[in-house]
Amino acid sequence: MTLLQMSYILEIDRCGSMNKAAQRLFLSQSTLSSAILEAERELGITIFHRSNRGIRLTEDGKELLAQITPLVERSRKLERYYSRRREKDWLHLSVAAQRYPFCAKAFVELLQEPEQRPMQMSLKEMDMSAVIREVAQGESELGVIFVSDLTEHEVFRVLEEKSLRFQPLVRLKPQVFMRKGHPLAGESSVTVEQLRDFPHVVFAQPDGDLNFAEEAVPGSGVDFPRMVYVSDRATIYNVLAHTDCVSTGSGVLPAGYADESLLAIPLEGQQDMRLGILHRWDIPLTETARAFVERLEGITSEM
Repeated sequence: MTLLQMSYILEIDRCGSMNKAAQRLFLSQSTLSSAILEAERELGITIFHRSNRGIRLTEDGKELLAQITPLVERSRKLERYYSRRREKDWLHLSVAAQRYPFCAKAFVELLQEPEQRPMQMSLKEMDMSAVIREVAQGESELGVIFVSDLTEHEVFRVLEEKSLRFQPLVRLKPQVFMRKGHPLAGESSVTVEQLRDFPHVVFAQPDGDLNFAEEAVPGSGVDFPRMVYVSDRATIYNVLAHTDCVSTGSGVLPAGYADESLLAIPLEGQQDMRLGILHRWDIPLTETARAFVERLEGITSEM
């Protein structure tokens, strides 16, 4: 059985579909199916149950998956290590972050540094579960997330399963975002009870798990009678700027990186939010990644 066949099996299990896995692997479905059938013949087991409702692992397949996953991960780690050695004259940085404007500011500041070397830089804004997946699979070198005392137990459990390390950078007091002409705009601080009079805007979570929420007060239809769900940062800015909707978060709104018509007011009685980075515990950060983290620390420490 080859390492390539092992990686195919992992991708099929991850996608839950032979067709989707073939698309991600840039293979024809028949080529992928033949590779799996060859592995099954060689091992003398059936790896997947195939039916009209999809594809799933057999008991033998589950046992095989547990055996091959560390091998494939180790192979990918070696490939990344030697790829970086070959490309040491290139600047590389890939960051996956929850949807926060200060991450964009740190990224832009890094790009503004005078540099003549070729570069490959990327910043992806996404929900926390996607950030964790990106870093765990090696698609991004760094992740940027927030945790609170209420969410850290579940989040850290997932990070441990994925062999990821959370490195805290700064602790921030929760704030409420609203437009400058909002009825609460003149308050020195507000409570959750006051927020219940207004529509509450949150980023939609694909699995609905509030442990992965990006807001200081995630909220739900039980806690807030009027909920508004959005999927990107530009939309939440537009909603807040033109309505009496409110949202909660870190309060970090760097000038030039957020809607100038918005303001942040301290939120009383809530747990602190802790900003931190994610990375694989077994892969050291590159010089470029460390430079990004330093800029992130500088921006958040000023708020």
